[in-house]
Amino acid sequence: MSNLAMFCHQCSMAQSGGCGSTGKTQGTCGKDETLSRLQDIMIFGLKGLSAYRTHADDLGAETKSVDDVIAETLYFTLTNVNFSFDQHIAQLMKIGGAGSEMMSRLGEAHHGRLGIPTPVCVPQNKAEGKGILVTGHDLELLERLLIATEGKGINIYTHSEMLPAHGYPELRKYSHLKGNIGKAWFDQKQLFQKWNGTIIVTTNCIVPPTGRADYADRLYSYGIVGIDNCRQLEDDFAPLIEQTLSLPDIEGFDSDDTLMTGHNYKTILGLAPQILEAVNAGKIKQFFVVAGCDKPGKPNDYFRDLALSIPDDCIILTSSCGKFRFNDHDFGTIPGTEIPRYLDLGQCNDSYGAVMIALALSDAMGVPVNELPVNIVLSWMEQKAVLILLALFNLGIQNIYLGPNPPEFVNEAIFEFLQQQFNLQLTGNVEDDLAKMLNPQPEIEVVKA
Repeated sequence: MSNLAMFCHQCSMAQSGGCGSTGKTQGTCGKDETLSRLQDIMIFGLKGLSAYRTHADDLGAETKSVDDVIAETLYFTLTNVNFSFDQHIAQLMKIGGAGSEMMSRLGEAHHGRLGIPTPVCVPQNKAEGKGILVTGHDLELLERLLIATEGKGINIYTHSEMLPAHGYPELRKYSHLKGNIGKAWFDQKQLFQKWNGTIIVTTNCIVPPTGRADYADRLYSYGIVGIDNCRQLEDDFAPLIEQTLSLPDIEGFDSDDTLMTGHNYKTILGLAPQILEAVNAGKIKQFFVVAGCDKPGKPNDYFRDLALSIPDDCIILTSSCGKFRFNDHDFGTIPGTEIPRYLDLGQCNDSYGAVMIALALSDAMGVPVNELPVNIVLSWMEQKAVLILLALFNLGIQNIYLGPNPPEFVNEAIFEFLQQQFNLQLTGNVEDDLAKMLNPQPEIEVVKA
């Protein structure tokens, strides 16, 4: 956790170099280090909220109440508006509440447009013919691309957070949506260099190609995404289609691997009677939510080591691109049942599905949500993860493990508050953390079927 002083230079009272740049912990206006960092967290949360709000707006969802929270929070961070710690926390909870609302509305918009995802086995790293590779989160763009390329001899492949697209009935019905290529977002430079078709990058999933990359002339950005010397894809797909057809057939991707996805929470809730029966019979001991966004580096191997160490009588729920650390493993089924141990809820915006499942379990078992045999272990990378964490806090969810490293924008005072209020914990080593999570839970009697 960082103990650096605050930094603020948003008004003319700021000292030379910015308040906090010389080590002071209070700005000229009276804002201290902790309040400054809480306001930073507000802005980070709004960035994540704005991403989901934009996706939902593209699908015609109502966003007025969320827009109000965005405007109010920006006003809150204005110079000389608020110096109350408690009111800063309350505003963060408002952002979290708006995050839950927006993720739910985005999910409903996806379901209304594309259907409710169902489980599907997706070919991994197998491609042929003329191909377009799509990365990011924009399912609305993917649907329009599938329509525009139907019957043109072009195959469409997903990358990273686009993997869950294969679970949606209205996308899966297109026979030229063929499979998934690669893993999380940061494998782009190597993967795109190998891929000899065209590439579309949507949302916050672009890694600027270096000067040595020869795929830049095949790279298209969409919507708000952009880098220098990259073609911007608008509503006309003709140039993209023309270039794709002019390129050689895809080579070098002939794996027989597969990945599972499509376990939307609504689909999982359809298994509720079987799951409750298995819990009551002692066949399912615990649930693990191992989810979040990935980043380069060995520290995030923690999540693979954890997932592969979880006992066979436990279910693993996941979402976001962090699942690529372990979704190549066959977790099988809960012994004595046909219930899959590995359930992929979808993209990062589908994370609220884990809460919906927990609330359903809480209601069915007659047990408060924080006393359920559920462990939440989250990897975080960017600002959408901040929003998801705020959403969980706003819902009163406790006992979350966060890793692999603490946020630099959180100081000791903020972390101590989060520990006291929500029992937030940082990941350590897998063996010790798992031992804590697997401590015997009180006997739970299922009171509802």
